[in-house]
Amino acid sequence: MFNQNTIMVTGRLGADAEIKTLTNGKVATLSLAVDHNFKNRAGKWQTETSWFRIVTYLPWLIDNVLASEATKGRMMFIHGALRARAWEQDGKKMNIVEIEVDPTGGIVPITADSPAMNMVHLAGRLGGHADIKTLPGQDGGKVASFSLAADRSYKDSAGQWQNKTDWLRVVTFTPSLIDKVLAKTATKGRLMLVQGALRSREWADSDGEIRHSVEIEVDGAGGITPVLEDKP
Repeated sequence: MFNQNTIMVTGRLGADAEIKTLTNGKVATLSLAVDHNFKNRAGKWQTETSWFRIVTYLPWLIDNVLASEATKGRMMFIHGALRARAWEQDGKKMNIVEIEVDPTGGIVPITADSPAMNMVHLAGRLGGHADIKTLPGQDGGKVASFSLAADRSYKDSAGQWQNKTDWLRVVTFTPSLIDKVLAKTATKGRLMLVQGALRSREWADSDGEIRHSVEIEVDGAGGITPVLEDKP
């Protein structure tokens, strides 16, 4: 339970799957558009589209499903795990969160009328205390965010076990979670269970460059639960 990191999401492909041959196999990447319907502060319905990057190294999935079925506009069901990558480009630090489909998950073509799904389950430790801020404007309200370290173990291409930590950002605007849970228990190193939905965000940095981030948003349908651990 404490190594939990799963996502199930449905959406439409923005382009045909990109399949490349590597020295030791293949890799396929997909761009998935996921719509999110919600009411804004004025009570009006809005639709936002989040774009997510999907990656898989599974030969049978690439050859038997993606090579023929993963075409632009096709609806897909994705079952995978969140992975965080960081690198340096032109002297700047770059970060990305993507969905990786390994042997425990899958990618399945679905019909256009299939139920929408966007569900993330995570367990990890907080990298710092939750950052709680009051929002501007007449409506007020609060927002809380924190970084979550999700550890995982896996075998590399040489068959050796490796350990890695994926740092993921969690955000919530839900007053009950902020006041009753996070304000009291969201401290550095605390183990938390998180259930939410994946969202993407774009903004311009100080140099005018467009930046992109992916985060887990927890609303009233989700939850954030501190885990009680036995003390030594």
